Amino acid sequence: MKKGYEQIYKTILPKLSVCDIAQNAPRLGAELTENGAKLPFLGREYLITNEGVAPLDGGSCNVNDLSILIYYITSEGAGELSHDFVQLGRMTGMIDGQKNLESGIMNSPLIRAFGSDYQKFAAAMTALGGAEEPRGAPGRHAWQLLVLPKILARIVYYEPDDEFPTDIQIMFDKTAPRFLDFECLAFLSGSMVNALIKATGEKPR
Repeated sequence: MKKGYEQIYKTILPKLSVCDIAQNAPRLGAELTENGAKLPFLGREYLITNEGVAPLDGGSCNVNDLSILIYYITSEGAGELSHDFVQLGRMTGMIDGQKNLESGIMNSPLIRAFGSDYQKFAAAMTALGGAEEPRGAPGRHAWQLLVLPKILARIVYYEPDDEFPTDIQIMFDKTAPRFLDFECLAFLSGSMVNALIKATGEKPR
């Protein structure tokens, strides 16, 4: 799969070479620099130029994250956040079975990593710059995470009780498909999951 992601990056790199970054950056919330644009993404900052994408801290990074940033900076999306959240599967015409499969693929690694340890989850969210919403129903903890300047996620942690085990649900602002298509948002969900697990000091499985 790693080679597949590398191939995707090489395939979409030409989109970046012809992108008017100076024109797109303000619309997408990126900060213009002398030779490109700077974007915050999952706790790190990246420099995007017409030649490629690289983290400003000089560290290694997942090539899938680089592809997501190319798709984002070349997006034609515009507008403001709605602060109305839905699960990714409900942004499409997916049937219920597909929605359940997609939800399981994204949520299961988080449930394995955090289990019933809400404090561990809260620490990971804080490390990535997440903000907890005011407390709602007992046992429900909702956090918002600005993954990219125009992509806002809500991640809800449900504490286990006598009837149900721990559950963690990922949702996106309804405007997210303006900026990234469904497939790219699915990749983005995976990057979020990996970043949250990595924030605990553990390796994603």
